[in-house]
Amino acid sequence: MSSIVMENVFIDFPILQQDQRSLKRILSAPLATSRFRLDDRSKMIVRGLRDINLNLKDGDRVGVIGLNGAGKSTLMRVMAGIYPPTSGSVEVKGRVGALLTVGLGLRDDVSGYKNIDFCLLLFGVSVDEIPEKREEIVEFAELGDFIHLHVGAYSTGMRTRLAFAIATAIDPEILVLDEVFGAGDATFLKKAHDRMHDLIHKARIFVFASHAPGLLEQFCDKGLFLDGGAIKAFGDLREVTEAYEEAIRDRT
Repeated sequence: MSSIVMENVFIDFPILQQDQRSLKRILSAPLATSRFRLDDRSKMIVRGLRDINLNLKDGDRVGVIGLNGAGKSTLMRVMAGIYPPTSGSVEVKGRVGALLTVGLGLRDDVSGYKNIDFCLLLFGVSVDEIPEKREEIVEFAELGDFIHLHVGAYSTGMRTRLAFAIATAIDPEILVLDEVFGAGDATFLKKAHDRMHDLIHKARIFVFASHAPGLLEQFCDKGLFLDGGAIKAFGDLREVTEAYEEAIRDRT
């Protein structure tokens, strides 16, 4: 059984450069609406997530919606194990496949070929599985001899092909997708589209963040509305979407 359980999760990010005038203005905002805080050492932080409580289980297809800066990407990175919580607990059962930032984990100073092994190990693929996965990735990415060139010399399209091929080579029980994951040039899109649909169908839990309610309806039946780093609504996708759209109207 796959599951994601988050209890009282907070994520805080330090603000390293602080202008005193801006600092005073930020701290003068009402605490109920401001996501900026001073930590125990009087250092400025921004609160990425606030008191997140969530329980996802087998069969859940969850669309995460919210305005820019709502905390969607941060939430996805917590689920993927990239960001540890500042406080609270996260328990994930099942192999996670995360399609987030293009090229996350790729090293510019080594070849595409060596990056494949590095990233597969990062994703938890066993050493015994790597040779077969590696050949599959090389074939899917269609980079030819460029696979032996260091990734720092790749074009954006080449880098995206490799990142997509690696990220989708595993068979995740939990699939986390942040926005529409671009897959390079037009000749590559059809193959990438088919693979994505296959992964979504096989995943036991699917979490998809997007600004577009219509896109979420294609793949999800539950919705999660994030605002200011906090969960405002969770449940039936249509009801959550309506709550999101109402919140937008109230602000205009």
